[in-house]
Amino acid sequence: LPAGLIEEIRSLAQPPIPWDVRLAEWFDEHFPPPEQRRSYARPSRRQSSTPAIPRPSTVKSTEEERASRVFGVVLDTSGSMEPKILGKALGAIASYAMARDVTAVRLICCDAQAYDSGWIAPENMLERIKIQGRGGTILQPGLDRLQELAARGEFPKQGPVLVITDGYCEDQITTNMDHGYLLPEGRRLPFRARGEVFYVD
Repeated sequence: LPAGLIEEIRSLAQPPIPWDVRLAEWFDEHFPPPEQRRSYARPSRRQSSTPAIPRPSTVKSTEEERASRVFGVVLDTSGSMEPKILGKALGAIASYAMARDVTAVRLICCDAQAYDSGWIAPENMLERIKIQGRGGTILQPGLDRLQELAARGEFPKQGPVLVITDGYCEDQITTNMDHGYLLPEGRRLPFRARGEVFYVD
C-alpha cells in the first residue's frame, strides 16, 4: 500500500480485561483526580436548618490546570497494523481519558513519516476518526514531532506519551518524555523499553 493512505478507523467497545487495569494505573499516575476547591466568592444555596450561614460553592479548575491535562499518542499506522487492534486501542484510551478529565489528545499517526492530526477531544476518539499512513514503520519521527511541539510550548515537555504499535518498528527509539507502549498480545518490541509496556488481546 502507498504511504500516506487515509483510512477511517472505528473505535471498538470491549469489556474490561487484565491489561486495562495496568493501563488505568498508568493514567491514574499521570492524571490524578482534579482537586476540588470551594470558595465563598459566589456562595451556593443555604441550608434550610441554618439559613443565616452561607455555604461555599465548588470552584471549577482553572484554564491553566485544564490545559495541562493532555497527553500525546504516537499511533503506528503502517500496513502491518490491523484495523481491529487500532480500534480497540483508541477506544480504551478515549474511555480512560474521558474518565480522568483529560481535555485533549495530540494524535500523531506514523508510518515511515509523521502525520500530525492535531488536538482531538477524547470523546471524538470514540467515533470514526481518519488516520493516515499504511506504509513502512519508523516511529521516531512521531516522537520527534511531539518534542518539536514541546520546544515551542505547544505540548508538555515531559509528556506523557503513549506509543501504539505492533512491534514491527526500528530497533531503537529515543525520547526524553515520559512514555509507555501498547502492543498486541504476543508481540514484543525489538529493543529494551524504558517506559511501561501494555498488551491488548
